[in-house]
Formats: sequence, C-alpha cells, structure tokens
Amino acid sequence: MARLTPEAQARLAAARAIAQGKPPPASAPRTAAGGAPARAVPPLAAGGTAPQAHQQQPSQPPTGSGAKVALVAIGMIFVSLLAGGLAWISLGRKPDLLGTTASLQRTLLDGKVSGTDGKKAIAAVIRNADQMTKTQLEEARKALDDDWQKSRDEAIDTFFAAPEGDRSRLADLGIDHTIAYRKLRFGLSPQARSDDGRKQQPPADADRLKLFNRYAAAILAKAKTRGVDLPEWR
Repeated sequence: MARLTPEAQARLAAARAIAQGKPPPASAPRTAAGGAPARAVPPLAAGGTAPQAHQQQPSQPPTGSGAKVALVAIGMIFVSLLAGGLAWISLGRKPDLLGTTASLQRTLLDGKVSGTDGKKAIAAVIRNADQMTKTQLEEARKALDDDWQKSRDEAIDTFFAAPEGDRSRLADLGIDHTIAYRKLRFGLSPQARSDDGRKQQPPADADRLKLFNRYAAAILAKAKTRGVDLPEWR
C-alpha cells in the first residue's frame, strides 16, 4: 500500500472527524521547499493591492513655527537697538534751558498759572538758572525784562480801558504779576541775597509815562491794603 503524503493524511483526518461530528483537527502549517515554514501572505488591503514592505511615509511640510520665532527674535533685536539709540541721543543732547525758561516766564507773567503751580514754575526756572552759564543767565534776564515790560504795558492799557468797578480786580492781578516778576528776577540771579525787587525803567514817551505813573499809584494803593510791599513801582 502506498504511503500517503502529510497533506493527504490531514485531509483524510478532517473527513473522518466531520463524519463523526467532531471539529476537524488543526492543519499543520504548510512548508516551503527545503522544509522551512512558508511565510504567511498578509491579506490584501481594501483597495486590492498588497501593502509594500517598508512603505515610506510622505514628508510633512514645515509648520512655519521656526520662521516665526526667527522673526520675533529679529524684531526684539531691532527694538532694543532703537531704544538704545534714542537713549544715547537723549543723553547726548543738551536741554534747551533758555527756551524752557522763557516759556515759563511768559506763562507766569501772563497770569496763566498761580498758587502751587506758580511756585512749581518758579522753582523750575531756578533749577534751570543753576545749570546756565554766565552768558545764558544774562540772556535769560534780558528776555525776562523784555517780557515783563510787554506784560506791564498790556496791563496798563487793560486797566484804563476797563470800567471803574473792575479796576480793583485788575490791580490785584498787577500785584500778582509784579511779585512773579520779582521772584523770576531773583531766580535768575544766583548771587542775589534777597528778592527785594528791582526798580523798573519807566517809559520814555510822555503820554505813556503819565499812564505809567497813574497805574503805579493805583497798584501801590491796592498793595497797601493787602500789606504787600512793591518797590518796583515806587
């Protein structure tokens, strides 16, 4: 009797088991040539094509986060350089002492500030004067005298153009402006020992001189009621 092959024996055993109502025995793995077990073939993919071994995944495009970080870093460097340059320019630039002082003087003489703000403005003028050269102080004092003369002449015209009932208030303003001028003049004279006031030069024109003297009399009379000494008008 011929000897059955292993595969035939397996099929025969399976047929007997089925006839007896038993589950067929597990079949042994098929072998390839040379006795080695055959490699199992993976099932086909849904598309009907077998998967390729070591299939290369598509490369992902760059997200751009690295470029954003680089741009931010460049921006920070630019801002730092700009801030440093502005600071260097500010430190190297000298303050406009004369311009600032002249602006403060006009503000005070025009009566735009008074009280606490007026004191702060005068203190600022004194600080500027402490940093000025002798030539700058002379220029600042000349500018102050010119501004004061202009302010004084405007005050005189306003006083005599106003109704009689409003002149008392205008005289008070004239006193306040005179005191401001005195403090400014003292602030621009670092060697001065007191702020007793400085007698001003009266106008040369005869008509203006008459108005000047009448205004001075009104100012001095009002100052007496307030207990204020105004040597500038004597």
